[in-house]
Amino acid sequence: MIFQRSLVGLALLVFAGLQPLYADEKVYSIEWEDLMPAHILQMLDDIPMVEHDYSEDATDPFTDDWEDPYADAWNEILTSTEVVDAYENNIIRLPGFVVPLDVDDDQRVLSFFIVPYFGACIHVPPPPPNQLIYVADVDNAPPLRVESMYTAFWFTGRLKISEKQHDMGHAAYSMELLEMEKYQF
Repeated sequence: MIFQRSLVGLALLVFAGLQPLYADEKVYSIEWEDLMPAHILQMLDDIPMVEHDYSEDATDPFTDDWEDPYADAWNEILTSTEVVDAYENNIIRLPGFVVPLDVDDDQRVLSFFIVPYFGACIHVPPPPPNQLIYVADVDNAPPLRVESMYTAFWFTGRLKISEKQHDMGHAAYSMELLEMEKYQF
């Protein structure tokens, strides 16, 4: 089992009456939207829902001379590296998926992005940089293998405002991973 080593360690901590190193610090359980500045979220709210008009008079954006009045807003939202400073150097907990970046010969993941939805960066364009978290130091994490990318996890760690550019995406945050557990529905 992928978490066997960490579960044994956790059991020893509980049995010994010890607490994790960050036990005295507040852990902020957040959602992905919490990592986006308020004005970016407002821009998303201001863009109207897409309406599909199938009538003969409808404009076809692929063939007609058509301009998207929200193109600039979408571009700003999808490329934003603006972050929420309030979580800098704090411990956060959020759900997400793994996108492996560096893998060793035994298919163990050495660094990865945490992303809000399955397939991000692989099957579809990557999320905005302020919706990607880079994790590199996985020495204290349970052994993670490439097949784990199909599994949702809870990630707990110290959040840093630190950009990381990779072929798979551009992250505006990084995390010092402290704990990782399978997401339970």
